[in-house]
Formats: sequence, structure tokens, C-alpha cells
Amino acid sequence: MKATAGLLVLLVTVSQGVENPCDGRKDGAQCYGKLGGNIFLHLMDNALSLFRYECQQNKTILFKGGSLRNLSQPPERFSFTPEDGMMKIEKLERTDSANYTIITVGQSGTQNEQWTLLLFVEAPVTSVHIASKCLSQGEQLVSCSSKEGDNVQYKLTLNNQLLKDADLSSGHLQSINVTLKQHVSGQLACSVGNHVSHVLESLLISTCDFINCTSNGTRISGWLPETSKSLCDEYIPRIKAPQSKNYVLIMAGILSALVTLLVISVAIVVLSQKKKQSNTHADEPDLTYADVRIINQPQNKSRIKARQEVEVEYDQVKFSERKRRTVELKQDGCVYANVRRDR
Repeated sequence: MKATAGLLVLLVTVSQGVENPCDGRKDGAQCYGKLGGNIFLHLMDNALSLFRYECQQNKTILFKGGSLRNLSQPPERFSFTPEDGMMKIEKLERTDSANYTIITVGQSGTQNEQWTLLLFVEAPVTSVHIASKCLSQGEQLVSCSSKEGDNVQYKLTLNNQLLKDADLSSGHLQSINVTLKQHVSGQLACSVGNHVSHVLESLLISTCDFINCTSNGTRISGWLPETSKSLCDEYIPRIKAPQSKNYVLIMAGILSALVTLLVISVAIVVLSQKKKQSNTHADEPDLTYADVRIINQPQNKSRIKARQEVEVEYDQVKFSERKRRTVELKQDGCVYANVRRDR
């Protein structure tokens, strides 16, 4: 009865090992184990046919045995079954990540073989959190995170299809945070995993809209998921963008103000120059001219002769357009020079 029980235990062990073993019979094989879990490593074929076999962990002997020698027992948490060459490690620890070297000698004692496998122990991913937040201009920030796990990789899908780069404004498909374009909506799923675990979390996202309304007396204003419109008691039609964000209009207003100030400055300078020139003309003194007239009167020959000896030529010079005042001269037969200043 005891032998039957022992055989049953052995069959269960082999069965468990066959379910998900890591094949370490080739040199350079890589195996991955879950931290705190168990792993089966297929080290060799039937070890009972070998003259000698040995397993080392980072050059430290774990166990050895052969057809002519007693099997040395592996340390605690390790077990080995020579019938199928399967080694089991229970409750994996990080220190179990190591190089395992297997050395075998055939029955003839001359055929030696040696190979190495690498075992990596990783902490599994236990939970995933996915969230979204509306940004300005209708873009949407999506974050996917996990609290635990070693060598974690992220993958995003939309409606069961891989998310495309054309759907992204920034970030990449394997990153924790990405920014989606305005038109993206649907069932967004974030897959987080490593070699020993895999967790999937999904979120239904809708496009973002600028909502300005009241809900139960509270004002709601900002970029929110379009589904938030159902919370509004009184909805105010969407405005394209908050005025504080409309930089183009702000810059246009500033430029218009600068142009207006420039035109006013130029006008002031021109008026100032004209006023200065007007004052300069006003300060100039009035021109003086002489009006010489000769009255023909009977004269004696001596005076005529004297006049002929000295010929004087007069001309009338005018520098002003003002109306000239006429002064009547006395008819006394004399020549007068009347000097006037027009004011």
C-alpha cells in the first residue's frame, strides 16, 4: 500500500512537471520563474543510464549522482527525479536567478557533456490601473500603470485592434502615458505583462468636448468627455475654445493697438512740424519798399539841366501781396521819397 502511495506521488510530480516545464537540455537555454512560485526544469534525459551526473548553481554543486554512486540530495526547496531528469524548485526566490550547469558522463566513463541554462526569477504583475483625462482642444491623456512586476511591458489596443501611431498626438504604444487625438473613442484596453504574468484592463472612452452648463446649480465649464453632457440641467452651446486660450486673437489685438499708436505718433510729428513752420513765417519782419514818384511841374532850365546830368533810374519793388495804401503828395513841384512800412 505504501509503495502504491509512493508511486502515486511520483506520478503526480511527473505530471505536474510535464504541464509546463522549461527545456534546459540545450546550452544557453533561458527559463523564467515567478517569484514565490514553483518551476520545473528539464535538465537531462533518463539519468539512471548515466555513469555520473552533476548540477551546479553558479559553480556551486547542488546535487550529483550516478549508476555506481548514491544520489546526493539537493538542498531544501530543490528536488530531482533521475527517471526523467526533471528538477523542481519551490517558492522561488530572487537568489534562485542563476546559471545552472549540467555535467554528465556516459556509462563508458569517457563520454563527457556539459551545458548551461539561465534561470530568471521575476515578480508577477498583480494589478493594472487605466485612466483618461481630457486636455485642451479635445485631446485625451491616457495613463496605464501597475504597482508590481519586473521587466513590465505595456500594450494598448482600441476596439480589440492595436492602437496606431496615427491615433497618437504624443507618446508611443509601449509607454505608460499617451495622448490621443480628438477623434479617438471606443473600448481602450491596456495589457501589462512580463515573462511570468499578464493582466488586462479596459476602459470605454468617448471624445472630449468643451462643456459650459449648470448641473444642480453648479457651473460646469471645461474640456470633459462628451458623455458628461447628460449631467447638464441647462446646456450652453459649445464654444470653440476658451478666450484665454485664443492666442491668435490676443496677438491680433496687440498688433492692431501697436499700429494705431504708430499712426497717432506720426500724425503728431507731422502737425508739430507744420505748426513750427507757421510760427517761423509769422515771426519774419514785414518787407519795406520805397515808392518814388516824380510830379511833372513847370521847372526852369537850370533844374532840367541838372536833372539830365544825373540820371536816376527807379523801379518799383514789391514783396508783399497786401493792398497798398495810397498817399497823396502835395503839388509843390518837388520830388519826394515816401518810405512806408506795411503792417
